Amino acid sequence: MPANFTEEQREQIREKLLGIGYDMIREIGLKRMKVSMIAERADIATGTFYHFFDSKESFVKALTQEQDREMEQKLAGMLLPSGKISLDQAIHLFRDSFRKENNILMELTLDDWVWLKTHTTKDGLFSAVHDEQEAMRYLSYVDGIRPDLDIRIIINFFKTIYSMAQNRDTFIEDVFETNIDMIFDCIYRYAAA
Repeated sequence: MPANFTEEQREQIREKLLGIGYDMIREIGLKRMKVSMIAERADIATGTFYHFFDSKESFVKALTQEQDREMEQKLAGMLLPSGKISLDQAIHLFRDSFRKENNILMELTLDDWVWLKTHTTKDGLFSAVHDEQEAMRYLSYVDGIRPDLDIRIIINFFKTIYSMAQNRDTFIEDVFETNIDMIFDCIYRYAAA
């Protein structure tokens, strides 16, 4: 990357790359997406891409981290003076986070998930410890949860939604989102104090 890029230019290029990544995953899938394709679409040299991200894997991690950051900003904007939100608000927030337009993971095919699983570290997306830590962190902001809640049940509900999305083409599309709504209704009924 030329040394004469300002911080503002670097941030603009990074944001452009992330936007292109989301678009390309939707268009051709994660597995088929190549660094050279991303760079070409961003109108930068492939080598310049590597000044922003070490690899395709680190790029994909940045895509999911950006979504997580946006989710945390939404949560922060909803917090009451007590630093909490109601279970009902949390359910709506998480339901929105499982919409295709808000969650690139909902766009992935089964082939994409296989690629992701084989190219990510065990301490990330596919780690039970990571999943439980993330879930507990978010639940710490939620009022009205039953005291004996087993977070692993909620995590498995979320994983069920991702499994459905991987096989979306085998479902009846007209009611797919309704099925996800029903899963969140089950989560609410289970989690409520």
